[in-house]
Amino acid sequence: MNIAEVTNSRQLREFMSTPTDGVIRCVRNVKGDILILGGSGKMGPELTEMIVRADAIAGIRRTISVASTFSNPGERTAELFAEMGVKVFKGELTDTEFLGGLPDAENVIYMPGFKFGSSDNWEKAVQVNCILPYLVGEQYGNSRIVVFSSANPYAYTTLESGGSREGDALDPKGIYGWSIVARESAFAITAKKHPAQKSCYYRLTYAQHLAYGVIVDLVKLILQGKEISLSVPYVNLVSQRDANDRAIRALEICSNPPSVLNVSGPVVTVRDIAERLGEMLGRKPLLVGEVPKLSLLVNDDFCVKRFGNYQDTLEDIMTASVNWVKNSGEYWGKPTKFGEVKHEY
Repeated sequence: MNIAEVTNSRQLREFMSTPTDGVIRCVRNVKGDILILGGSGKMGPELTEMIVRADAIAGIRRTISVASTFSNPGERTAELFAEMGVKVFKGELTDTEFLGGLPDAENVIYMPGFKFGSSDNWEKAVQVNCILPYLVGEQYGNSRIVVFSSANPYAYTTLESGGSREGDALDPKGIYGWSIVARESAFAITAKKHPAQKSCYYRLTYAQHLAYGVIVDLVKLILQGKEISLSVPYVNLVSQRDANDRAIRALEICSNPPSVLNVSGPVVTVRDIAERLGEMLGRKPLLVGEVPKLSLLVNDDFCVKRFGNYQDTLEDIMTASVNWVKNSGEYWGKPTKFGEVKHEY
């Protein structure tokens, strides 16, 4: 099925959690139990289900656990996990008693983070993005750990540069940017203390879903006749299905010292995306502001070379997003704020 053929939430969940041959090979090669921390957020449920489905296809029997707050109003994520045979641990990961009571696991996917609201609550940003990673790194000193991170701290660069690569120097801005660097630093420290620990910094930028994402936000802005700022002129876009695929397969490249993986999709111009969406919608987008010379651009050549091309094309995602919004598809009410040039989240 192509993403543009998805018409309802059930199909969307099934589509987004379908494992590729690469994920199936990965779960065959990666031995041991899997613990997903912070797995009740935007990406965790489909990532977890993708692992469950891949294990079933590969004939793998292991314990898969998710530890998270499960705090979204009205969600049934915990119940759905239980129905899949996933062990559920409800609680605050920043509660050291709760964290200390979690099971051992040879493989950890670390997803907790605090972005929106971090500029007004730096204490929580430090606790969640800086202190918690160190505690987890200490507790799982013998594990593989895929650390969900961000491309946010990369330096701004020109379009001609091709975007920041994994080895480029960071230039964090704002509370959130610095806390991301601190998150990675925490795991770097625990890696030095625990030689058996292997990890990968998974630097993701702008995963696209039909229930949230940059493209869905742009569709809504165009339909509402609202301004679209060009102050962030370029953006990297990748489907959430592909982003979860790479997150699981990053278990294969965990190392000590930690490896780094950019997952971003191609660089595209906001003007081009908005105008193409406008054509699909029969509406002219209201583009405002001057285009700066520098922007946050990410190069993911290593990811594509290591894991192959992404499944979902930008055109397919745009077509699907337009159809989804026009047909009043489910929307999570979580704006991306990708245009925040002041880094105030």
